[in-house]
Amino acid sequence: MRPSPDTCMTTPSDPSPDPARDLRERPPASAAEAATRYWGVIYAYIRQAGRRDEEARDLTQGFIADVLLGRDLTSKLDERRGQFRTLLLSAVRNYLADRYRHDHAARRQPADGRVVRNDDLAADAVGDPRHSAPEAAFHRAWVSMLIRDASDALRNDCMADGRGAAWDIFESRILRPMLEGAEPASYELLMRRWGLDVPSKVSNTIVSMRRAFAGHLLRLVGTTVDRSDAAARDELRALLALMEGRSA
Repeated sequence: MRPSPDTCMTTPSDPSPDPARDLRERPPASAAEAATRYWGVIYAYIRQAGRRDEEARDLTQGFIADVLLGRDLTSKLDERRGQFRTLLLSAVRNYLADRYRHDHAARRQPADGRVVRNDDLAADAVGDPRHSAPEAAFHRAWVSMLIRDASDALRNDCMADGRGAAWDIFESRILRPMLEGAEPASYELLMRRWGLDVPSKVSNTIVSMRRAFAGHLLRLVGTTVDRSDAAARDELRALLALMEGRSA
């Protein structure tokens, strides 16, 4: 029996989401987690700054080893949580300038010998020719990282709760068209696939899933800003403004 998408919709008995509470309860990411999480963002800036692919990978690895892990940059999350995005951008910019001045492009490794590479993110992080500034590539990669993580979190929630139908509807109708430019699945196709009798069941599921996705996105943004709902919303607005080419 197919799971009903209706199970993904919020009911009056569901507890109201509290992003501020969730942010307070979420511990900061470790340095190792941050190294993997921010790989694509760091690579995007360096690649767009004019470095070839392999050189950009080497420099990304060097930054992770020497700065993100070597200097424990993530410890600044508590000290300057509201500025971590700009702190990371400044650190990458300064590192790239230092490496250029010293003409030192050898690969570095973290002290524990691990090499953090994230080849799956490299293609997504390559600079958009419409935006030549490395900062623009950095911010696009940052937003892509948040969207990807929010999508993973929502999918995991749905799979754990038996809401595969709702996830498929959201992915087919909203997520893949947004991320990949795919053609949105028609209501008729989704109704046939999940045995739904009226289009409103599809539209109601999409509304509910959009709300859940926005909640995940807000919580993820909140991990890099001051632990309050207002600060997270301000940061999200700033990121959207940067994506649209406006000043934050």
